[in-house]
Amino acid sequence: MSTIRLKTNQNRLIANLRHAFNQTSMLGELLQNARRAQASEIHFTVNQDSLTISDNGSGIADLQNLIHIAESGWDTSLKSRENAFGLGVLSTLYFAENLSVHSRDRAFSAPTESVIAGRPIQVERQIPRTGTEIRLDGVKPVAAGEDLPSWVERQLRRLCEAFPVQVWLNGVEVSRPLASPALQWRETAMGKVLLDLTASRTQWKCFLQRLPIGRAPLYSHHQVVLLPDETLAKLPDRQHLLNEAEDHKRIQAAVDQAYRAALIEKKEQLAANDFITHYAHACLNSSNADLLNDVPFVPKAWFRDWEQEPAGFLRDWQRYGASGIIAREILEELGVWQIETDGDDGPTVEVYLEAAKAFLFDEPGLDDGHWLKRLIQPITPGQVQVRTGTSLHRDANPYLADYEVELELVETLRIGLAGHADYSVDAVRKGNTLFLTPNAGGRTELVSDYVFDDRYDEDREDEDARTIMTFIAVGCSQSVDHVVAALLPDSLRFTEQPKLAGAIVRLIFDEAGKLQTVAA
Repeated sequence: MSTIRLKTNQNRLIANLRHAFNQTSMLGELLQNARRAQASEIHFTVNQDSLTISDNGSGIADLQNLIHIAESGWDTSLKSRENAFGLGVLSTLYFAENLSVHSRDRAFSAPTESVIAGRPIQVERQIPRTGTEIRLDGVKPVAAGEDLPSWVERQLRRLCEAFPVQVWLNGVEVSRPLASPALQWRETAMGKVLLDLTASRTQWKCFLQRLPIGRAPLYSHHQVVLLPDETLAKLPDRQHLLNEAEDHKRIQAAVDQAYRAALIEKKEQLAANDFITHYAHACLNSSNADLLNDVPFVPKAWFRDWEQEPAGFLRDWQRYGASGIIAREILEELGVWQIETDGDDGPTVEVYLEAAKAFLFDEPGLDDGHWLKRLIQPITPGQVQVRTGTSLHRDANPYLADYEVELELVETLRIGLAGHADYSVDAVRKGNTLFLTPNAGGRTELVSDYVFDDRYDEDREDEDARTIMTFIAVGCSQSVDHVVAALLPDSLRFTEQPKLAGAIVRLIFDEAGKLQTVAA
């Protein structure tokens, strides 16, 4: 019987580990080692092909630990608390030609290929120094078109954002905005959270042992999470959480809890109108809409702004939210409306509500327990009554974007509800008929919800507007020559036509009004 046991091809393993690191993780490991050595200052000196990092920490008792894979040399409590694994300096070997280290009274300098190959490295006595200095010479290019000092500066700005130790680069201190003692962190089950109530609760940046980890948030405004030191990261470069899927759920739950607590504090600290002004949007967009239920004010943005958003089909890019707030007693007195329709005839009601300057509610995220819900009056297009004056002109097939729409020009147009006052309007669509008065203009917003890439096709919209305005001009014309003038295309109205200079043209139409003959 024979036996087998686990063996390691050490040289091949070390050589292949180069694919597990990158230059950014190298800088992070150097920072982390200095912090763990309890340094209070870290200095980077960088030129075009070398990088030196020096600190005033406790130093390295045995330089062998520096190049001992999976043996960090840190004390037991730190290894347990931070899962220190012993790969820090190894990450530097793949991106430089020579490694030099001086810590306490010992130093060595060697080509990195010799270190990787496991060849003996001579350690010499040196004049004692405080802390550790690591120098990398022949540092390989990092990015096309970017020199080493610029790249290090950019990376340190990102890496040091929340770092607890002061860091200098070529004599200039690196900004550490998230290390400020003035910041108000909230303790949660997943570490400390720094909240931005103007930002989405689902956008956050994580730091593990004060270095960024995981995906960067999509937006500049986001939440910040300092994870517990013992949170597990993927080895060897520790750029992502080990249990990312589950940890992200726990992080989101912690952020949500802290976000709600912060909103409750704001609600207790501020007057009701100020809380609504500043935090109503945050409540709605963070699943905390119930915090608004007992506040006697609401934002005007919850209602249609008739000046910015007149009646008719709207595209998302056209939507505007009115500023300011409205008191509960005003809405109780004037009433609140909500359109109920499954079709595309909502603009019929909107024309009436706009004329009445009514409050049209438009906030789907409101909690069911909010007092405003009890004030809402439903209204349907069928309730809207349209009264027209004398019909001046009609076109059953005007070739608009919505091919079903018919146009009718009338002298007067009034709209109302049974039991309510009615109003004079310039245009309204009832069913497939768009009623227009001479003052209506090109009312494309009442024609169609036809969109192209989330917006009304601009060429089509302009064409529809010209068609409607021509229809009105023809309908208002009192003589044949005025009708012809209204129908003339822009190319004949505004563009010079040399071949027509001084010409007099006679147009003959048949009994149906179609052009039959053109004679000079």
